[in-house]
Amino acid sequence: MFDIIQNRTNVQNIYSEVSMFRYIRKIKRSHIVKMPVIAASLVLTAMIFTLSFAIRSSAQSFGDPSDGEVYYRYTAMYRVCAGDTLSSIAKEYMDDIHYSSEAQYINEIRKMNGMYGSDDLTTGELISVCYYSTEYK
Repeated sequence: MFDIIQNRTNVQNIYSEVSMFRYIRKIKRSHIVKMPVIAASLVLTAMIFTLSFAIRSSAQSFGDPSDGEVYYRYTAMYRVCAGDTLSSIAKEYMDDIHYSSEAQYINEIRKMNGMYGSDDLTTGELISVCYYSTEYK
């Protein structure tokens, strides 16, 4: 009689272990399914956060502690006219406070517009230029 009761208990333990393993596998599967969803939502949140900075106004404040004025950096689109060069555009938009030389400003224009190979400008082409102002726009 004792053997039958003992066997019955062992059978119950086996079933409980099997059900426990099934439960553990079910939990693991749900975590495996949830992880890509969580990762995708984190990536999407990071992309939205990055885009919100890109869409905002391009004004950045740059203070010069010596004169106490605050300068804001803006970008503008410039349509190239016939006879324009990077040097002539630099003379129009560059200021001596933020750039030490014309070459430094021209390098910034090149970087902003992805002009790594040549400096050829086409009439009617739109390029990005930057300028500084004390006025917040």
